[in-house]
Amino acid sequence: MPNLEEKPGKFRMSGADQRILVHHMAFYGLGDILHTQIDGVTLRWESGKPCIEAAGLAPEIVESAVGECLTGRGMWVDRRSGPEKRATMSPRLTPFKSTEAWRTHQNDREKTLDSLTASHAWNDLRYLAALGEPSYWHRDFKGVLLQDAGASRFEMQPRNRGSEFVGNRLRPLSEKLPTRKTGLLAAGLTGESAIDELGGNPDSVSATGMTTPGAIDNALVWCALWGIGQFPIAPRLTGNAVTSGHLAASKPRREWFYVPAWEGRWRVPRLRTILASAQLRDAAVAGISDLDTDDVKRSAASDWLRARGVRGIVRFPVGRFGSDNAPERRALNGEPIPIQAATT
Repeated sequence: MPNLEEKPGKFRMSGADQRILVHHMAFYGLGDILHTQIDGVTLRWESGKPCIEAAGLAPEIVESAVGECLTGRGMWVDRRSGPEKRATMSPRLTPFKSTEAWRTHQNDREKTLDSLTASHAWNDLRYLAALGEPSYWHRDFKGVLLQDAGASRFEMQPRNRGSEFVGNRLRPLSEKLPTRKTGLLAAGLTGESAIDELGGNPDSVSATGMTTPGAIDNALVWCALWGIGQFPIAPRLTGNAVTSGHLAASKPRREWFYVPAWEGRWRVPRLRTILASAQLRDAAVAGISDLDTDDVKRSAASDWLRARGVRGIVRFPVGRFGSDNAPERRALNGEPIPIQAATT
């Protein structure tokens, strides 16, 4: 990595649209990738577009950082388990049919995590914790194992024909993207180009549920999927793991993702704090009848958020498409929720 003791630099994602979840997620993922390799990275919105700033930051620095992220995940992205050779670190897999299969899978997961810990790969460990794991502990009232309940709700890879997130999404991206010509990784992130190696057709689902089908640049997709690591989850004994940035209502069954829009510059740790905060959730439920908080709680949350620069929230309804057995979940266009200033 070059010496960055230079004049301030800026990388602007000019093709982004605040109404589309994948662009927020790519902003967070790229910010995290740069934060781990460069000092002084800050994130801000500039005229509605994501903007990342750091001393000496330039497209070639972004290219180098993203390329290193793509090629540095082999310790777990390439790991396979069992006779089916399924990706060891995928959070949702086709059901294990025996106790021995579960034991083999868990042993392989634990060995992978031990290796990452020994190498101090803290960012990878944070990401995998946010992604989740097959929930061997969770059963329904009939005693049926619900092994998908430990996964992040942002992990929306369709499960038809045995497909899974790490093996069918992250691994192909990590193999294809490093072969791009110089300049095309950065161009995909700014919106200057849109190369879709995985999909390559007008109905592409390369975005993996983070927007509706359509051709999309795969460097943007990689950063968006890496952005999942900024949303920690809390596994539960009953029910699905609680995912930061996600809302679910049961009457009728509906769900949403939500993210903040802010003024000023944030460092990546500040972003993580806000994304996981109860205050952001309390403000995001406004108008959802069976989730909405009382006026006092919502007002306190708004005051807390405004003091930290949050001026609005974008809430994305999640649509379900296809069969009931293997539905595809997709984040639809977002709706803005302003954060009201305190009244005096």
